Amino acid sequence: MAPKGTRRRQQKFSPMEKKPRAAPDYNKPLPWCEGPKLKPFSSQNNAVQFVSLLSDPESEGHSHVFEVRIAEKPYALKVFKFYDDEMDRAGLQLSGHLGSISLEILHAHSDPFYNECRAYGKLIEKNLNGKVAVQCHGHITLPAKMEDELERRFGVGDWDRPEAEYNKPASKRQVLRAVVKELVQKDVPFTEKTLARMLRDLYCIRRQGIYPSDIFARNYKGGLLLDLSIAKTEPHFLLEIEDDWRVKTYKNRDLWQFDDMVEESEVKAWVRALPNEEYIAKLRPRPKEKS
Repeated sequence: MAPKGTRRRQQKFSPMEKKPRAAPDYNKPLPWCEGPKLKPFSSQNNAVQFVSLLSDPESEGHSHVFEVRIAEKPYALKVFKFYDDEMDRAGLQLSGHLGSISLEILHAHSDPFYNECRAYGKLIEKNLNGKVAVQCHGHITLPAKMEDELERRFGVGDWDRPEAEYNKPASKRQVLRAVVKELVQKDVPFTEKTLARMLRDLYCIRRQGIYPSDIFARNYKGGLLLDLSIAKTEPHFLLEIEDDWRVKTYKNRDLWQFDDMVEESEVKAWVRALPNEEYIAKLRPRPKEKS
C-alpha cells in the first residue's frame, strides 16, 4: 500500500490486448511506439563475422556480447535473448494495472532490446552517443539458424526462445535481435578522477529522462557505461501509472547503485551520487568545549 499523501498518476496508455502486435519491421527505427527510437545499423546487409565471445557464457543476463567484424570493421555485437512478459504481466496484475496498459506498450517499455533502443535513441537525439555511454551504431537482426553456429563455436545456446518455435524450421522462427556498439578494447582503472567523470556522465544521462537502474562495475568499460538494457526512458508507463514514492524509487535506484559501486571499488574518494552522511557530519560545526 502506498504511503498517505501520494497520488495515482493519470494513465495515458491503452488497455492490455489479448494478442501481441505483428512482428516489427526491423528495417525501421525501433520500437514502434511513441518516444525515442534507434535506427537500423547502416551496414546491416554486410555479413557479420564472429571473432570471440566477450560476455560470460553462463550469464543469466539479457544478452550475449561478441566481438565481430562487419565490413572489415571491429564492433561489439550485443545479441539479446527473447523477452518473456510473464513476470511483468504478473507485476501489473498485483498492482491493479494489468487492464490499463496495452501489450504493445508493455513490450516496448520492458523488453531489454527495446529498452536499449529507446535509451540510445534518446542519447542520439541529444548528441550524447559515445560521450556518456559506449557508442551505439544501430540495431540489426541475425537469422535463427545462427543459434547453432554460436552454440558450436562459443558454447552459447540459451536464448529463451519460446519452446513452440522449435517445432518450426529455422527459417520460420523469430530472428535474433542485436545492437551494434563500438568495441572498447582499452579499459581504465577506477580512480577518484575516473569515478567523478562517470558520475557526471550518469547525472547527464538522467537529465535526459533515462534511468539506467543497472550501475555496476561490470557494466563499465573505458569509463563509459555499457549496459542500458533495463533502463527506463521517458515516456515510460511505470513512471506514469505508479505512485510518487515508487516512481522516486525507480528513478533513484542507479544513484544508490553508483555509491555501492564506489564503496566496493575500495578507491579512496569522496565521489558520491547521494549525500554522504559521514562527510556531511564532518562539515558540521563541532560544539565548543567547556572551559
